[in-house]
Order: sequence, then structure tokens, then C-alpha cells
Amino acid sequence: MFFFFLLFLVLPVAGTFWWSTRSGGLLGGTTNAGIQNYTQFPQQVDAATAVKNTLNFALYSVPLTLVLALALGLLLARVGRGGAVYRFFLFFPTLVPGVVAGLIWLFVTNPDFGLLNNILRAVGAKPVTWLGESTALPVLAAVDVWRNAGYWAIFFVAALIGLPKELYQAAALDGAGPLARFWHLTVPLMRRILLFALVVSTIWGLQVFDTALIMTAGGPGTATTTIVYRVWQYVFAYDDKIGLATAMSAMLVVVILVLTLVQLRVLRGQRGLD
Repeated sequence: MFFFFLLFLVLPVAGTFWWSTRSGGLLGGTTNAGIQNYTQFPQQVDAATAVKNTLNFALYSVPLTLVLALALGLLLARVGRGGAVYRFFLFFPTLVPGVVAGLIWLFVTNPDFGLLNNILRAVGAKPVTWLGESTALPVLAAVDVWRNAGYWAIFFVAALIGLPKELYQAAALDGAGPLARFWHLTVPLMRRILLFALVVSTIWGLQVFDTALIMTAGGPGTATTTIVYRVWQYVFAYDDKIGLATAMSAMLVVVILVLTLVQLRVLRGQRGLD
């Protein structure tokens, strides 16, 4: 296991940092560029837009995904008979590959024959260009919510089932209502799991790529150009920007590492309080 950890994670990350100090292309040879790729990144066209779009995507998708997943988890934890069937259908979108999910939602959001516009026409409303400049990024976030809410809901169900029922019975006897029990018992008891889900889903959100490639190709214009999509463009659409692409990747790795360390630090502090 450690061998594959080194081969498929440590070595590629180390190679990314090495390539980030180079100038040139994969096939044309490279020269040493030092930290030039890092200092030039803010000056690149669409660099700020890619960062902004990625952060906005995470802000759109992560809170909605976790809130919806927790609500679904609370409902599923109360379902007895037939619960396995509901959980399967809820988890099914997670099994759909990103490319397939993008193709499905291309049909759903099609302005001429898509499901969403057909519903709007049926109720007398005007059709919407769902993948327009102002709506494309929220639609991508909605696809992300559709794909990941079921995953975290099943995750939360497993945690909710394992919570001590004696505490809830005692709180009910003391007159605590459902909302009070949720806020003062469920949330504190699940704080580690909720924090883990928040950090991991944020990391996933910062790496959005497949749906942006399939559904919008980074457009219209640069409305859905994200960091990873821009990295992909630098590698495959240019023959002299491999250093800049890997520098962007290296900075993203650092951000993800910081988020992970923050999670570990907070969890360690909470474990000490317990």
C-alpha cells in the first residue's frame, strides 16, 4: 500500500512542483524558470476569473449539498421498512460518472427540448437559457449537488443511526422539542463528521472540471472557466505553458493541504476537549 502511495501520489506531486519551475512544453523541451511561473500567474489572462469561478462554485455547491444531505439523512434515519430502496435511489447519482452526468444535464437543460424548459412551458412560463453567462455556473453547482448530496446523506445516516438514543429520550422527557434536540444534541454529537464532510466536499468543489468541460467548455466566454479547467487548457491547448499549468496545480495542492491540516487540527482540539 505504501509503495502505491508513493508511486501514484507522492511522486506525481513532487513532479508537479518540479515542472512548475520549468518553461516550455511537454514535447518541445523545457528550461529552468525558477519561480517565474508563480509570480506571473496573477498577470495571466483569465487567471483571476478562474479563481473567482472556482470559489463561487464551491460557495454555491458545498453548503447546499451538506444542508440537503443532512436533511435527507435525518429523514432516512427514521425510515424503517423500505429504507434500503430509498437509500439506493438516493445514492444512485453518486455512481454516475461526471462525463455521463454532464451529458444527462445537457439534455435536461437544453433550451429547445430540455426537461426544465418543458416544465416551464407547461405552467405558462418563458423558457430559460440555463447555460447562459449568468446561469451556467449555478447550473454546474446544481449538478454537483445532484451528484454528491446522496453520498453525504448515506454518510450522515450511518452516523445518525449510531448516536446514543438515551440522550434523546432524556431530552424529550425534559421537554426539549425536535428543533432543540437537533441543535443541542445532533449537531454537537456529529461535529467531527460534519467538519470532515465540509472539508472534503470543499476540496472536491475546488477541483471541479468534468462537468465544466462537457456541459459548457468553460463558457459562455469564461463564465465557467475554473482552475482545473484552465490547467487542462494550458497543458493541451498550448505548447509552451506546462510550467504555468503545473504552478497552478501546485498552488491548488497547497490550498488542499492547508484545508486538510486545518481539519486535523480542529479535530485534534475537539478530541482533547472530549
